[in-house]
Amino acid sequence: MADTKNTGTMKNWQNFLAQQGATITEGLISSFGETPCNYPRLSATLTDLSNLGVLALEGADSKRFLQGQSTSDTEQLNADTVLPGAICNAKGRMLTSYHAVEPETDTLLLVMHRPLVDTTIDNLGKYAAFFKTTLSNASDDYRLLGISGSDCETILKAHFDTIPTAINELCITEGYLLLRTSPQQFLVIVKADSAKQLWLKLALSFTPTGIAYWQLQSIRAGQACVQAETAEQFVPQMLNLQATGAVNFKKGCYTGQEIVARMQYLGKLKRRTYRIILEASTPPQVATEIHDSANNKLVGSVLTAASADGKSSEMLAVLHEGQADASSFVIDGETVKVCIAELPYSLTSP
Repeated sequence: MADTKNTGTMKNWQNFLAQQGATITEGLISSFGETPCNYPRLSATLTDLSNLGVLALEGADSKRFLQGQSTSDTEQLNADTVLPGAICNAKGRMLTSYHAVEPETDTLLLVMHRPLVDTTIDNLGKYAAFFKTTLSNASDDYRLLGISGSDCETILKAHFDTIPTAINELCITEGYLLLRTSPQQFLVIVKADSAKQLWLKLALSFTPTGIAYWQLQSIRAGQACVQAETAEQFVPQMLNLQATGAVNFKKGCYTGQEIVARMQYLGKLKRRTYRIILEASTPPQVATEIHDSANNKLVGSVLTAASADGKSSEMLAVLHEGQADASSFVIDGETVKVCIAELPYSLTSP
C-alpha cells in the first residue's frame, strides 16, 4: 500500500511548483515556460530533480556494508566528500549508479534514479541482514534541486557561506547539503519541510527550468546515470565511470568485482559512452536502440538525451568502439546525421 503521507507531501510540493509557473508532465517538472530555443541564453538555473531519489543507510556498519557492494571506496567518504559509485550484480552489470554523501556519523545517503531506490533495497536486503545497518527509501524526506549554468558558481556564493570548489566536493551549510557534480552543476539536498523556503530564495537569482535543461548540462558533462530502463545492462566502464572516480580498482572485493576488473585490465571493453550531437529537434527516449546507417546493425543504446536549442539534440549513448567516427545513425527507424563530440574528461582512471 502506498504511503499516503509521503504521496501527499510530494503532491503538495508539485502543487507549490505549479503555483510558481511549473508545467508538470508525467510526474516531472517539464518547464517553467522556457523552450529549448531559450537554452543558449540561460546561464544560472534552478531545477527540481524529482527524477532522483534517496536511499538511506543508517547504523554503525553502514560504511562497511556498502564497501562490500560498491565499486567505489566508501572509506573515502567524509563530511567534505561526495563519492560517486555503482552497485553491480554478480555479472558486473550495474543495478544502479549513485552519488553518496555522509551527512552525519553512521548515516549515508545515496542519490540515484528514483525508480531504482526500492529495487536496490530489495537486491541489497539479503546482505544487509548481517550488518548493523538499516536501508530505507528516504526519497520523500528530501527535495533535490539542481543548480547549473556558466554563472551559477558566482551567484551561489551570495546564498551559501561556503560552496564546493572541486568536483565531488561536499559542503554542509545552513542545514543543506551542497554537492558539486560537474564544473557547472551543483546538487542541493534539502529536507522536505525546508524546500519551499529555499526554492523561493534561490528563484530570486536563478531562472527556474524544467528537467530537460539539467539533463542537457549532464550530457555536456559526460555524466550518465543508470535508469530503470538501463538497469543490469552495462558494466561501469561502459558509462565511463572509471574516469569520474566511481570505480576504485585498489579496494577489496565487492559483488561483480571480478568482471569489472577483467574489463579494465584485459582490454575486453568494446563499448563505452559517447557524447553525440544529433540533427534532430526531438531527442530519442532512454534505452532507444541505435543502428548503423550502412547495414542497420545494432551498435548502441541511448542513455540520456535532451533537446539543445530547438533545432538539434544531444545525447549520451553506449556505442561500439567501431562507431567513433560515425556521421549518421538509424534511430527510431529514421536516419539522423550526427557528430561525435568531445567529453570533458580523460577516459583513464583518475
